[in-house]
Amino acid sequence: MTVNMTMSLPDDVAAFVKAKGNASAYTARILRRQMLSEELEKSASVRAEAGIVPTMAEPAESEEATLERWGRVASR
Repeated sequence: MTVNMTMSLPDDVAAFVKAKGNASAYTARILRRQMLSEELEKSASVRAEAGIVPTMAEPAESEEATLERWGRVASR
C-alpha cells in the first residue's frame, strides 16, 4: 500500500530528488536507510545497556580464500 504525501523541500533538495528520475522511489529508499540506521542505533543502545559488547576480530581467512573454498564446495 502507498500513501500520497505532499512535502515542502528547499529548492536545492527538490532539484536533487527530481533529478533522480522516480522521486518517490528514491525518497523511499533513502528514508528506509534512515529507518534502518535508527533501528541499529537503538539495538546497539539496548545491547550496551545489557552489557553486551561487540568485538572486532580479524577474519580467519581472506575473502579470496573464502571464495576459493566456496568454489570447491559448489563444484562437488
